[in-house]
Amino acid sequence: MKFPLKSKRSVQALAAGTVAAVAATLGIVGAGLSEAAPASLTLKYTCPFPLIGDQTLVVKIDTVLPDDAVAGKTSTPITFDVDVTVPADATAGLSLVGATTVEGSAKAAAVLKYPVDKTLNLGLPLVIPVTQVPESGEFHVKTSGKAPAVTFPSPGTASVTVGNFSTTMTPKNAQGQPTDLGTFTSDCVVQPGQNQQLGTFEIKPAGGGTTTPTTPTTPTTQPTPTTEPTPTTEPTPTTEPTPTTEPTPTTEPTPTTEPTPTTEPTPTPTTEPTPTPTTEPTPTTEPTPTPTTEPTPTPTTQPTPTTEPTPTTEPTPTPTTEPTPTTEPTPTTQPTPTTEPTPTTQPTSPTTAPTTTQPPGDTKIVYGVKGKTTIAGLNAKLPLGPGEFTAKLNAQSGTFTGQLSLPPSNVQFRFLGFFPASATVKINQVGDVTGTVNAGAVKADTKADVKLLTVRLFGFPILASSTCKTAKPADIPLVSSHGFNPLKGGKLTSEYKLPQFSGCGLLTPLISAMASGDGNSLEINLTKK
Repeated sequence: MKFPLKSKRSVQALAAGTVAAVAATLGIVGAGLSEAAPASLTLKYTCPFPLIGDQTLVVKIDTVLPDDAVAGKTSTPITFDVDVTVPADATAGLSLVGATTVEGSAKAAAVLKYPVDKTLNLGLPLVIPVTQVPESGEFHVKTSGKAPAVTFPSPGTASVTVGNFSTTMTPKNAQGQPTDLGTFTSDCVVQPGQNQQLGTFEIKPAGGGTTTPTTPTTPTTQPTPTTEPTPTTEPTPTTEPTPTTEPTPTTEPTPTTEPTPTTEPTPTPTTEPTPTPTTEPTPTTEPTPTPTTEPTPTPTTQPTPTTEPTPTTEPTPTPTTEPTPTTEPTPTTQPTPTTEPTPTTQPTSPTTAPTTTQPPGDTKIVYGVKGKTTIAGLNAKLPLGPGEFTAKLNAQSGTFTGQLSLPPSNVQFRFLGFFPASATVKINQVGDVTGTVNAGAVKADTKADVKLLTVRLFGFPILASSTCKTAKPADIPLVSSHGFNPLKGGKLTSEYKLPQFSGCGLLTPLISAMASGDGNSLEINLTKK
């Protein structure tokens, strides 16, 4: 149907006014859109790494929160883009074992809070793609993931808060084979004092489909069919449109398209009041004559009308289109993603990184050594080094063996507590140094012979021997403070007992009395070469 220009302008003005009214009524929609701007958050995490211990990783999370969240309807899934900055120390650790790439997976915890007082724990699976590892310096690992779609039972404000994450990584060498580190898992914890809320968004009230209020005008243009129900005396008008459609198809194929508008009254409240139904009323006037001519065929097929009361099955199709909204209350069960609570098991503090897969392997590390030892009986300090410590490290288990090499050194002391004296001392390792390095802490054991090569009194030698030494090796347990980095080195300390001496000739009892005993201390500093 064509509208006069003036009428068309009126229709446009009416449409514009209707849109404005709807927008004013649903002002929350605009608020939801403004809340749905891209959200970004940067957090610092403490992550334990094999060998090198706790490292600080900077993690940037980007997302676009949904702008179509409606109570009773499933929202758009929330996606996350994650950029992790791996520190230079971790890079050095990977390079140490020959890693040129790293790949794996991660699981991040997030909490979705929504009305009314509901909390959903999300476990976001993330895939870490193959990422190149530089020779030195920091590098970036990028990944992305998607949270499950959720149906919100009530309107209001929802928020997303980011939690801890756990990552499982496999470093590989240039040949594409796993390194001696194997596959390790690191449980990363958010450092305290940071804002962990990623963002908020609005859940709009249900009933967004009522934005087609003009549809009732279409049914009002069809009172003529409503007069037809009176002959049928059908109590339920919903069954009436169907009988009217039944006769029409029996007569004219052309009216069959016109009965369609008559069936439209049921969907029209929820779908579209297209102008076509308004143009169809002219044919609807034809049905009034046709029913008058139809009575004769209708009686012939009257058994069908008698069964028409049974077409209670026809109301069923009508609800099948309409019930879609009625099935939306089920969204209250939608938060089945609560099966994801595994993230709630996120650790509250960094744990050591367990490793799996690869067989043992050795990585050679060479350190420079300098230090000192205090001999309590002589009340003297013996400088140590510069020397060298060569370690063979099993990167997977964190165990190592090593050889310590120290040059002879001189110590000044008071002979019998009065006379100035000096001695040349050589410490020789017996067997391997054995130990472990775990999360930045070292424990090791070594045995060593302490030899007196010469002893001088008032500058004159009173002993020159190759056999004067401790009767058995001294046990020297070594420990580090937390934060020892095998990629750089650190300090090791020990408290030990110096055994009795032998092979020193007539001076043996005197030297043993003066030097042997408890209370000796040792301190060495390792610096990676």
